[in-house]
Amino acid sequence: MKKADKLVRLIHNTGAGEGKYSKTEIVKIMNQHGYKCSYVSSDKKSLKDIKPETQFIAIAGGDGTIRKTIMSLLSKKLKFKRPIALLPFGTANNIATSLGIHEDVRRNISTWDNYNIRNFDVGQALGLDKAAYFIESLGFGLFPKLIETLENTDTTDIETPEEEFELALAELLKIIKSYPAVKCEITIDGNTIKKNCIMAEIMNISRLGPNLKLSEKADPGDGYFDVVIVGEEDRTLMEKYVENIASGNYLPFPIEPILGKEIDIKWKGEDLHIDDELKTDHKKYKLSISILHSLLEVIVNKDDLD
Repeated sequence: MKKADKLVRLIHNTGAGEGKYSKTEIVKIMNQHGYKCSYVSSDKKSLKDIKPETQFIAIAGGDGTIRKTIMSLLSKKLKFKRPIALLPFGTANNIATSLGIHEDVRRNISTWDNYNIRNFDVGQALGLDKAAYFIESLGFGLFPKLIETLENTDTTDIETPEEEFELALAELLKIIKSYPAVKCEITIDGNTIKKNCIMAEIMNISRLGPNLKLSEKADPGDGYFDVVIVGEEDRTLMEKYVENIASGNYLPFPIEPILGKEIDIKWKGEDLHIDDELKTDHKKYKLSISILHSLLEVIVNKDDLD
């Protein structure tokens, strides 16, 4: 098949990255590299009418757009499964960054003819009203509290991603200082840990929130979660880590994650997030979390692999 015959479904969040890349510009770059574009805005039914000859699905936007598309794929039982190409230009871009994918759209498209496929796991959580799925992380304590705080904060004066990160880190520091420790029981592949915690995160990728790299070696395709547990006794460590990040000192996260495939967690508190979605409908949780190994395939540039 000739390069010019290659068809790509482009799902575009026109508001991501403050509208840095327009539909016209992205489609033009794709055409210059020999790709036909089946374009749809991310606020439409992005997987409707995908033609059988579609080579892969390109997602232009941030983490939220990527998650929305993947959840749509899962809801259709992967009927339209194709390798996924990421064109990241959101605020944090935690998913693309964890995969080593560059933010330069033109550069990314130029590599689509010479790429590697990287497997990508999906997390499944049982114990809520219905099964929930995540591609970034699921967690309790500090980060869902941060999401709630930022949702209730007036951000009309925030003009740049840098200012957004500064605000998020400042609010996170306040939360770390005051968040009450919660009784937590977590069983990781049969080994149980009981302690009072301010945070428990089941990570599928290496980064969380305002681009904090909580698990240095997390691989979203290795078949394991990286479980990060921050106990009451670790509050000062967590505080100093965030202070360093806010000051531009990107030091390794001081708490070693625990690898695991099957996780049961009891959290006697109400703060839970699943990716960027906040859950506040329970006072305590009992979840069983498992990994759906290599459910997705993501296109990565051979030169950018970690």
